[in-house]
Parts: sequence; C-alpha cells; structure tokens
Amino acid sequence: MAEIIVLRNLNKVYGEIVKTEVLKKISYGFEQGKFTAIIGPSGSGKSTLLNIIGLLERPTSGQLIIDGQDFSEGEVNDYSEYRNKNIGFIFQFHYLLPEFTVIENVLLPVWIKSGRPDEKILKKAMELMAAINLAHLKNKYPNEISGGEQQRTAIARALINSPKIVLADEPTGNLDRETGFAVLEVMTKMIQELGTTLIMVTHDREIALRAERIVELVDGQICRSFMVKEQGKDKVKQLLEERSCVFSEG
Repeated sequence: MAEIIVLRNLNKVYGEIVKTEVLKKISYGFEQGKFTAIIGPSGSGKSTLLNIIGLLERPTSGQLIIDGQDFSEGEVNDYSEYRNKNIGFIFQFHYLLPEFTVIENVLLPVWIKSGRPDEKILKKAMELMAAINLAHLKNKYPNEISGGEQQRTAIARALINSPKIVLADEPTGNLDRETGFAVLEVMTKMIQELGTTLIMVTHDREIALRAERIVELVDGQICRSFMVKEQGKDKVKQLLEERSCVFSEG
C-alpha cells in the first residue's frame, strides 16, 4: 500500500544557545489507511514527531512529505488551510469550547473551512454523532456530559471533514480503562470505514497492541518497528518487555 507520509532524515532541535536535539535522523513511511501506534518513554520525542507530521511545528532539517507534497521548509501558518482540510487532531484533553454545544463543537472545523454548514453537512454531523452514540447529546454543553462523551465529541470533530490523516496524542489518557477501550473501538471503526490513516501516541501498551503497526521511539530515534499481526500479539508483548533496541541508521 502507498505511503501517505514520508520522513527523511528528520531532525528537531530546540534552543539557540543551549541546544536540545529532540528528534535525530528520523526516516520512516506511514502507510495510507493504516493504524500506527507510536510508543516510547517520556521525553523520547513522540509528541514532537506528531506535531511535525500535523504541521504544527517545523522540522529543523530533513524532509516531510505528505500525500506527495513537500512540507519541509514552509511556515506552519502557511499550511493552516491544508491542515484543517486534511488532518484531524485528537488530544489527551478534548479541548472542546465550553460555550459551544456538542454539535457546534463537532462542526467547528467546517465553520473554519467554509463558513456556515449547509443541510448536507448537518446531516453528516448527525449521522457521525449517531454512529458513536452522541446524537441525543447534540444540544448539551461540554460541562453537562461525561469524560468519555467529551472525548467522543472530540473524535467526531476530528472526523467531520473526512480528513486523510488523524493524529491522536494519548487520546485515552484521561479516561478509565473501560471508557478508554470503548473510545478506541469507536475511533478505529470510524477510521476503517473512512479509510483514514491513524497515527496514535500512547503510553498504554494494551492500546498499542490494537494497532496494525507499532513504532518505538527512544532518545529521539526510531528504535523498532513491527507489524502486530505478522508477529502475533504474544510475540509483540515479549518484544516490548525485552526493551532491546537497534537504532535505525536512517
């Protein structure tokens, strides 16, 4: 299957006087329509990598190709239109606007993209919300619904524009175990139906085992990458427990 995201010798350095190298020569390709989990210890560069792929940060050097387009050198503000149209974001905290109802929060990317939603978009929003058991809450405000319902609202918001790519940073981190797995099931089902590429950062290895591919980052480098189905879940669990690494040469 074609690679929708290609990273070539990607580096990210913060600071001018005291420099901190967060990502080091990352070279990797993410397949279109696949669910990839990115794991690794705190400070390994996972969220930074996700932000660069999501066009929220620029790489210091190297190449970032998304769907055949080079995004390596431009300013992130220049890519806002492309980002809103093609990339959906789901974070650990839902970032819903408290003064907006559930359906207004879901429709926010549409307002940003093209203004007032028409009847076709409203119907799509209601169908999307119904699929994840949110339709009956459409006129509720975020403080009137549960944490799981808030996160499902954030998922619907991320999917409303039918993005090519969905990036999720610890989307189940603030949820209890049962709710977290329920949210993940909803997310993966919707991703499969839409053929969207899902890349998720997670500390939860049980969540990672539900992905098609696992990529492990350590000290800003790709440590390992493997297909869950090919290895088998028992073998993957063993590999993750071994914590042995051979760093990519890029």
